[in-house]
Amino acid sequence: MDINCILIDDEPLARETLEEYIQKVPYLKLLGSFDHPLDAMSIVNSQAVNLIFSDIEMPEMDGISFLKSLRNPPFVIFITAHRGFAIEGFELDILDYILKPFSFERFLKATNKAQKAIESHEKASLKLDYFPINDGHKTVLVRYSDVFYIQGYEDYIKIKTSERELTVRKTMKTVEQDLPPDQFVRIQKSYIVNIGYIKNIDATKVTLTVLDIILPLGLQYRDAFYQRLGIRK
Repeated sequence: MDINCILIDDEPLARETLEEYIQKVPYLKLLGSFDHPLDAMSIVNSQAVNLIFSDIEMPEMDGISFLKSLRNPPFVIFITAHRGFAIEGFELDILDYILKPFSFERFLKATNKAQKAIESHEKASLKLDYFPINDGHKTVLVRYSDVFYIQGYEDYIKIKTSERELTVRKTMKTVEQDLPPDQFVRIQKSYIVNIGYIKNIDATKVTLTVLDIILPLGLQYRDAFYQRLGIRK
């Protein structure tokens, strides 16, 4: 399987080296190279990213603070010149901790470890094809394939399926963590859409194949959404 990755490092030479190493590994697909963590926030929150290569010490926001700020972080490999952050890094369940300078062999060892971890995670997530929703005194098993889109209203969400609309007390943040990232994508602050039902897209809206439902496409989500679907603009 391909692994979608990004790299974050404020040193141009370090980014250049990592970009060259990533190009040498067939299963790594580089979605973006950033010199500041905040520039990567949008694409990471879109759930298109499986793996982050990140420096730790950077101006304004360090790599550890960035990782802690993510609502649903992907796998992370820290690459740094300082040993002092190792314990804190591993407490955050990062995959590996590479010290600069490093060889391609050391980099490949870390990425092979990441490949095994991500494949294992993907297999585990495929075991269920539904998520449970509490509806009054009963639990409804909503199949992912039946969901057209999900709309958020503060602490509530509306789930639009082929058979019904369910309104339940749940936040968008929580439900986004429950959904398989290969099937669903956030297109706006209040909307998550099933990729399989997308009919067409323009700069401000997404039209679905069912009932020609039109949903808004948020500006802050648009670039990550395009990258997720392989659209070049």
